[in-house]
Amino acid sequence: MKQATNFFLGLLFMTLLNSCFTDNAGVINVVSVEEAAELMDLNEVKVIDVRSEIQYSSKHINKAINIEVENDDLNAILDEMDKNEPLLVYCNKGGQSERCAKVLQEKGFKLIYDLDGGIAKWEESGREVIVKN
Repeated sequence: MKQATNFFLGLLFMTLLNSCFTDNAGVINVVSVEEAAELMDLNEVKVIDVRSEIQYSSKHINKAINIEVENDDLNAILDEMDKNEPLLVYCNKGGQSERCAKVLQEKGFKLIYDLDGGIAKWEESGREVIVKN
């Protein structure tokens, strides 16, 4: 009995220790502008603008790709993506990206980051956006 207890305590300890050093798989991590910028600087995430193509064309965060959350082919697009690749999603202020993050979670993506406040907060912080001329 004591051996089984020690085993489970060890397993619990390893699980807790591991969670301190890794992001929660399948959990949506809402991140600040500063945290998002750090993830991007370290090339730790693929950045996805979930707004419409028109909104994306007018301005977007550097290196972001556009995958509209309202796209009829969203499920097919997501099925083609690597579910282990960390993703950072954003929209204008957070509503669309929150909805998209939930879709990503349901589709089995492991590391999902949602930019708190969207591109509006990003710009407000003085960070660069790509603007269509």
